[in-house]
Amino acid sequence: MAKKKENLVEIAVYTAESSAMAEMLIEKLSNLGIPTRLGNESAGAGVFGVPGASRTIWVPEKFASSARNILKSGK
Repeated sequence: MAKKKENLVEIAVYTAESSAMAEMLIEKLSNLGIPTRLGNESAGAGVFGVPGASRTIWVPEKFASSARNILKSGK
């Protein structure tokens, strides 16, 4: 019998000032056990060829509150 797949809902928790900052924050959250993903929010990136325009950090909905608190506290 096949297992029922869960619908994964992701929440954007933070948009960093740069891609490098976003990568550092993703590493921080990941080290604390929060799964993260760097989003592709820049609609113009494909048209204008802007490299590294992804700066929004996405997490599964159940981790959103914890991730926001961590990012807000800076700890």
